[in-house]
Amino acid sequence: MKKIATLITTHPCLILMVAVILAILAALGAYLVPVNYDVLSYMPQHVESVKGQNIMGQEFNAANAAYILIKTKQTSQILKIKDDLAGIQGIEKVAWLSDLVDPSVPDVFIPPEVMGLYKKGDYALLHLSFIDPAKTAAAQDTVIRIKSYLKDVKSEHFFTGMAVFVYEDKILVNEQVPKCMAIATVLTLLVVWISTGSFVIAVLFLTSMGFGILYNQGTNYLLGTVSVFTHSFTPVVQLGVTIDFSIFLMHRFREECLRMDKPAAMATAIEKTAMAIIPCAMATMAGFLALTFMQIRIGMDMGVVIAKGVFFGLMATIIILPALTLTFERYIKVRDVQITKERFAPVVKRLLSRPVLLLVCFLILFIPASYARYHTKISYNLHDITPEDLKSMQAVPKISQAMGSMEIIDILFPRQTPRWMQRQAIDQINKLPGVIQAIALESLADPVIPESFIPPQARERFTHGEYTRAIIRVNILYGSKEGNDLIQNVRNIIKQQNITGAYVSGVMATCKDMTDMSVTDLVRVDLMGLIMVGFILAVMLTSVSIPFILMAGIQLAIFLNLTITYVNGNFIPYITLASLSSIQLGSCVNYAIFLLARYREERHISLPNEAMQKSLLGTAPAIFGSGLCLFCSTIGMVFINDIETFKSLALLIGRGALISVAVVLVLLPGVIIVCDKLIRATSLGWRKVIKE
Repeated sequence: MKKIATLITTHPCLILMVAVILAILAALGAYLVPVNYDVLSYMPQHVESVKGQNIMGQEFNAANAAYILIKTKQTSQILKIKDDLAGIQGIEKVAWLSDLVDPSVPDVFIPPEVMGLYKKGDYALLHLSFIDPAKTAAAQDTVIRIKSYLKDVKSEHFFTGMAVFVYEDKILVNEQVPKCMAIATVLTLLVVWISTGSFVIAVLFLTSMGFGILYNQGTNYLLGTVSVFTHSFTPVVQLGVTIDFSIFLMHRFREECLRMDKPAAMATAIEKTAMAIIPCAMATMAGFLALTFMQIRIGMDMGVVIAKGVFFGLMATIIILPALTLTFERYIKVRDVQITKERFAPVVKRLLSRPVLLLVCFLILFIPASYARYHTKISYNLHDITPEDLKSMQAVPKISQAMGSMEIIDILFPRQTPRWMQRQAIDQINKLPGVIQAIALESLADPVIPESFIPPQARERFTHGEYTRAIIRVNILYGSKEGNDLIQNVRNIIKQQNITGAYVSGVMATCKDMTDMSVTDLVRVDLMGLIMVGFILAVMLTSVSIPFILMAGIQLAIFLNLTITYVNGNFIPYITLASLSSIQLGSCVNYAIFLLARYREERHISLPNEAMQKSLLGTAPAIFGSGLCLFCSTIGMVFINDIETFKSLALLIGRGALISVAVVLVLLPGVIIVCDKLIRATSLGWRKVIKE
């Protein structure tokens, strides 16, 4: 590290030239990275609902379906709109009641279960099938053409579907992400400016972090695609998390400037700070990589990208920031750090006067906080991960109001399954609480009638390839306990009828499977995060006891964070909760590492209490500034973003940063002092410390 530090401080201009060239290449890669807005595509492929959804997409093209609700009583107008839509490029088929029953047939002669899918009162519902998958650019172009056509339709209408949602969500994200980044940048700039007393330093911090963020976004091209969550959330989190390293480096640089010239001070700061921030970075990356153990692959997506961002943030801090600082050092005015130390010395001394009391408070808080953590309400409703103000989302309740509940469960029976067996299963399903109606091929014709006698239009709606489809309409909210119980009962009925190879799918079934996966996912992410971070801390700090002490502090901060949510009676989306523990552990454990690294350094020349006082005075400004930066970088999402998952995760991370700072600066010092003998007995590198 000493040679690297010397190279950086002697050739800062060369370092910056290389950084700019790499940034240009990264910008090109970032521009070319495709963003996946289909969250359900990250579900594990072995899950029954996903298998069924894949078959629905392949055989019935249901994955590319959309719906248009039109308020009109004129059948001729509906048929004209249907024909016009069918002629739009990108539309494979437009289905309506006329495909099953001749338009001249009076409504009273049409089976109500069939009528309920297409027409009710003054409303008609058209079912559209796109040629291209919803997340493709071709499907987005089709949505644009349909929206353009609907502008000329005078009747009240509503347009929804996965392709429509992806199109509108893409526009919303592209509008809101720059705003969130702008707010995060401005607030972080203000925090760094106030904490350092130098506007130039604040600009240099954000410039170096900008390089790191750009490198991370650019290298996402190597991953092929990233989710909308990763694309939207990673830059903000990376800024808040990795700016810690810059703050730590600059505080050390300011201290070293009191004893030597600036190039030498920077080389010393790089060398000494690296000893603290490299373990921080590795522990942080390990915490984020714990997300990769989620069964939902969006955890893999987020975990890898954010961990990669930490690495680039570390490189930007060690390499680019020193080069920037030395290049523009003539414009930097360094405030005397001794003033801050003298001001807070009495407060720190009084705080540490009773370390045992701090340990007792630490332990007592664990009991209610851990209870709250495991009793916080969790939501599995997919509406919680979608913006409610999109027109496509607002159309869903409108369709439900007009046509009745349109919550659909799809059942796929193998083609060889006897129709009478399907009929028995559907009859039992129709009796379940919450089921409005079940419609299948048997609803149009008695099972004794040969399938060849049924009109082709009807057969294609319910039978295709190797599967026969049944559509179950329900009035239960998906993601609820009642919805999950209904899915389980439907699956039980199919098993009782000895029907093999059938699949129950749809949004409600996906929520049920997501609920089941969460039981192991939450435990798996928490456990793997603790194991990975603990192992890295044990190796990097050569200690058996220190990892337990530091992780206990961060776990308490996580539990206290969730306690606030529990007390308020709020719920947390499943993906948010699964991500929070990993992200807060990864982002905030570096506060504890930085404090302990400084304590070990001071412990060689001072007794425990005095060493901790010096450590707190030396690191508290950096730790507090770091936590405040993470808070500021995420808080903008709470007020601007319309996606509940983003808002809740941003709030929890920002709030968790401040809680972690409080735990590390107030409670953890007392724990470390009391456990000093244990630490010395179970850690290498502590033998030469001053003994009491």
